[in-house]
Amino acid sequence: MKLLKISAISLAMALSITACGGSSSKSSANDAQETSKTEQVTTDKVQPKDNKAEKTVCENKVIVDAYKQGKSDTQVKGCAVVIKVLPDDTKGHKHQKMIVKLTDVSPKRTVLIAHNIDLAPRVKDLKKGDKISFYGEYEYNDRGGVVHWTHHDPAGRHQGGWIEKNGKRYQ
Repeated sequence: MKLLKISAISLAMALSITACGGSSSKSSANDAQETSKTEQVTTDKVQPKDNKAEKTVCENKVIVDAYKQGKSDTQVKGCAVVIKVLPDDTKGHKHQKMIVKLTDVSPKRTVLIAHNIDLAPRVKDLKKGDKISFYGEYEYNDRGGVVHWTHHDPAGRHQGGWIEKNGKRYQ
């Protein structure tokens, strides 16, 4: 079974163990190896063949923190309510666009999601008020930020993402 990259958090933890010196280089290597074992995700879990969504653990605080720090290139997993469906972006690769309000954060935050519909199926019947969850890459801007890469990468160079709605995963 193919394994995906460890999460950015696990990688940062492994690097900080090494950078901080740990108790010994052997201990640091073992800690990093143990971290990678616990954080690896099988392809079947990230991209189920039947496109049925699994229970998503929302990490909206990561998005809020990235916004506050002006940070980009951050893999995020979030839950939100659609507040506006925008017209598709048809310049270059086609994107289905929506503005969403993150759930369970204070103050309330909105982000734009740009879902590449040349590489992933369109989220069907998307409308204001729909609850969604998503996994993609956050890019900072002063209006709340953008989440993109909510699709698979056919070249296999970037972590694949998705959007889930009503128990269906679009990737």
